[in-house]
Amino acid sequence: MQITSKYEPKETEKKWYDFWMSNDFFHSEPNDKEPYTIVIPPPNVTGVLHMGHMLNNTIQDAIIRRSRMKGFNACWVPGTDHASIATEAKVVAKLREQGIQKSELTREEFLKHAWEWKEKHGGIILEQLKKLGASCDWKRTKFTMDPDMYESVIRVFVDLYNKGLIYRGVRMVNWDPKALTALSDEEVIYKEVNSKLYYLKYYLENSDDFITIATTRPETILGDTAVCVNPNDTRYSHLKGKKVLVPLINRVVPVIFDEYVDMEFGTGCLKVTPAHDINDYNLGLKYKLEAIDILNDNGTLNEKAQIYIGEDRFEVRKKISKELEEKGIGRPSTYASILSVIQEKLYVEKIEKKFHPTRLGKVVNDLLVNHFPNVLDVGFTAKMENE
Repeated sequence: MQITSKYEPKETEKKWYDFWMSNDFFHSEPNDKEPYTIVIPPPNVTGVLHMGHMLNNTIQDAIIRRSRMKGFNACWVPGTDHASIATEAKVVAKLREQGIQKSELTREEFLKHAWEWKEKHGGIILEQLKKLGASCDWKRTKFTMDPDMYESVIRVFVDLYNKGLIYRGVRMVNWDPKALTALSDEEVIYKEVNSKLYYLKYYLENSDDFITIATTRPETILGDTAVCVNPNDTRYSHLKGKKVLVPLINRVVPVIFDEYVDMEFGTGCLKVTPAHDINDYNLGLKYKLEAIDILNDNGTLNEKAQIYIGEDRFEVRKKISKELEEKGIGRPSTYASILSVIQEKLYVEKIEKKFHPTRLGKVVNDLLVNHFPNVLDVGFTAKMENE
C-alpha cells in the first residue's frame, strides 16, 4: 500500500462516511435492545451551518455513537424547520426581483412559491451535517411541515386545550406592520440610535397649572391613559389624587405613583400608554388602566386616536410634534440615546385577528377548533424590511 506524503482529510472522511452509509450503520429499527433516541433540534431548512450547529451536533453525535457502542438501539432523528420568517424573507426578495409583490398573490399562490424555494434551496444544512460526520438515521429525516408532523401538532394542541393548559388573552407582542404578523423576540433586531426627546405640557384638570413630560414618541400620547411619577420625587407630591388632560384630545387621565419611574430621566414624569409600550403595559395591568390601541395592523392610526386617522405613525409623529409646538404645548429638545427596535413595533395583540397561547389569563370557552387554520398557518411569514 502506498502511503501519501500529505494527508487529505476530505478524501478519508468521504471514504469512511460513504462506507458507513452504504452499510446502514446509522439506521435503526425497533428490536429487543433498549432504545436510545435523540431528536435533532431542527435547523432552518434554508440555513447553513454556523459554529453553534457545529458544537451542538458534535456533542449529539458523540452521545449517540457512545450509546451504540454500549449496545443500545440508538437512533438519531434528523430534520429541518420551516423557519417561516427567514424563509419568507428570501421568497419575497426572489419575487421582488421578478417584479411580483407578495400582496398581489393569494395565500395558496405564495405558498407554491415558498415550496418551490424549499425544494430548490432546502437541505443544504443536512448535507453539511453529513460532511461533519453526523451519524443520523437519514432515512428518518423529517420536515416540520410534513403532513404527519403538522397533524401531530394539531393533535397535541387540541389535547393541551382540552386539559385547560392553553389559554387565550390580550398580550403585548412584537408586531410587523409590513408582513402583518407577530414576531418572536429572537426575530427582532435592536439598535441603539439617537432620537429627539419631545417635552409636552399636560395641564391639570380645571387648572392653568401643568406638568411637563418627555417622550421620544409624541404620536402615542393619543393612547395615554395615565401619567406616572415616582412616590419619592418630592417635586410632584402635590399631584396625589390629581388628574391631567392629554394634549390635543383633552382626555382626562389620573396621576399614579410608582417607583418604576426614573426620577433622573427627562422630567421625572412618565406618560403611560399601555397599548404601545411593554413597561407601560405592565403598569396598566398593575393599576387596571385602559389599554387604548390607536394603531391599525399596518401601522396607521385608527379611530381610537381621534385625530390623524388613517395616517402612518411616522408621518403623524412629524405632524403632531409640529402641532404641539405651534400650540405652545410641546417642543423637541436634545437627542437622547435610546434602544430602538428597527424590525418591530410593540402593539397590543388583537385577539379577534390573531391568537397567541399564554399560561396566564382566563381559558377561552369558545370553539377553538375554528381557529386552527389560522393558528397553525406558521408556514411562511415575512420579515419586515428596515423602515
